[in-house]
Amino acid sequence: MKMNNLKKAYIKSQSTKGFTLVEVLVAISILVSITAISWLAISQIFSAREYFEQRNERTQIVRNAMNRITKDFAGAYLAGPQHGGEDLPGEERDPTTLSDEELRRLAIVEPVQFGMIGDDRKVSFTTFAHGRTQFDEQSSYHAEIGYEVRSHRDDDTGDLTQELVRREDTTLDDRLDRGGTIFTLIPNIEEFKLEYWDSGQVKVGTQEEIAEGRWVTDWDTTRNEFAGRLPQRIRITFTLPPITEDDDPEVFTTQVQIAITEVLEF
Repeated sequence: MKMNNLKKAYIKSQSTKGFTLVEVLVAISILVSITAISWLAISQIFSAREYFEQRNERTQIVRNAMNRITKDFAGAYLAGPQHGGEDLPGEERDPTTLSDEELRRLAIVEPVQFGMIGDDRKVSFTTFAHGRTQFDEQSSYHAEIGYEVRSHRDDDTGDLTQELVRREDTTLDDRLDRGGTIFTLIPNIEEFKLEYWDSGQVKVGTQEEIAEGRWVTDWDTTRNEFAGRLPQRIRITFTLPPITEDDDPEVFTTQVQIAITEVLEF
């Protein structure tokens, strides 16, 4: 009798070992749910990391571009015949009044074109902002600088985008808007906008030096309207495309005060 009871107890214990099919399915469902939630959280972490890395990279690019542009514009200047430049509009010299040395120099070398020629999307100007990058570099602080937006096709994706480029020429010549080395400042940009503060014609040494000004979208020192002067300020605006489809385009703007706004006469 006792052996039968032990045998039944052993058989009962053997029959209760393991899981039923329902228990297995429930366990698998819970495991799948936990895995899906964990993967979603990890995916969001990586997406957020990639987003902030792109934002930090963009911020750094814009900061460097702003610093470079403000330095270039702050050192802009305009010179005339005293420094080998062209005659100012409306002040052309009579060739019969030039000395033999001046005539000889004009016959050999074209006068340098100093000043600023630009509109709301591109600009070229002379500046003292050239920085020497090599020891004993044979160049001065003078340079022709240009900024403009150009179309560019991505080599990897084939997409056509716009990029802001900077041109620098340390050899001053008779053309302000050509020559030099070009490199990309901002690789992907929607809009680059320039505005120039025009304070009006200034009468030096009088109370009319401060005039009511206005923002204009072009500046050309080869025209009588802007002869012998540069804008007091320049407003620069970048519009960059959104990082993701849910974002809006980002707008960055700054203003630069030009130190020397009148023609150099010393």
